[in-house]
Amino acid sequence: MKTQQLVKMAAAAVLTLGVIALVGPLSTSPTVRAQDNGNSDEEQLVRIGYAITPVPLNLEGKNRDLVGLGSFIVNAQGDCNGCHTAGGPPNFNYANNGNPYFLNQPLGTKTDPTTYLAGGTPFGQAVPSSASVGGFPSGSIPLSYPPNGYPIDPTTGFPYAGPVIVSRNLTPDKNGRPEGGHTLAEFSEILRTGKDFDNIHPTCQSDTDPNIVLGVCIPPPVDGSKLQVMPWPVFHNMTDHQIAAIYEYLSAIPCIDNTFSPPPAGAPNQLRNDCGGDDARARQSHAAGAARRTSRQ
Repeated sequence: MKTQQLVKMAAAAVLTLGVIALVGPLSTSPTVRAQDNGNSDEEQLVRIGYAITPVPLNLEGKNRDLVGLGSFIVNAQGDCNGCHTAGGPPNFNYANNGNPYFLNQPLGTKTDPTTYLAGGTPFGQAVPSSASVGGFPSGSIPLSYPPNGYPIDPTTGFPYAGPVIVSRNLTPDKNGRPEGGHTLAEFSEILRTGKDFDNIHPTCQSDTDPNIVLGVCIPPPVDGSKLQVMPWPVFHNMTDHQIAAIYEYLSAIPCIDNTFSPPPAGAPNQLRNDCGGDDARARQSHAAGAARRTSRQ
């Protein structure tokens, strides 16, 4: 009897251990699968990013995975070129015969690489004068705009409400830094808080501010220290990893040099970007190579 009991107890113990061994992997496998799928998903986004980039990329010294992910965010999710293109009618950010909104386009959907992320799209005033739109809805804050006393803008015939907001050049400068030469820390602050490091359109200090004559400042309550129109209140929800990926991608695209192009009215610095010429790019490449060689020593 004791032998039978011992056999039964041993069998039960083996069965219990077997169940524990089985349940253990099953209980942890969803987490493992989730992690694997997360990595696999990002790898897929990186591949798509490289497949859809409309311009050649300079990957020297770049994190290739970040560049690919950044391309996916910029080109497949954010449509950054839709706002930051330098192209105009009839195709805007698309190439001739590549505008998907037109009939019979032999190129399908094709982005114009010559205007890609070079800036220059006008978006009108941050807030139009209330008189120009027939008044604001009841209960609006502010109820009218601009504040009383602002002069008539001769270009519109309505009280001065600030300049036309123009999208900026996002391509890298001669130092390889995108969006006007900003560092990653500055770029992150732009996407997190909307800070305008260039202070192109400050808030008018009064209705006699000299910047009104220049067509530069924006009447309050608009906060001129913040980028207007640009959807940073949405983009600020991105992770640091995603913002770094966007920055890395924008650092890899070709520079579009427009230091000699006529600036938009009231925005003398918005489209400026100095690629530095072949000599500067050669020096930049040499310096990057030297830095990598030093880091490996």
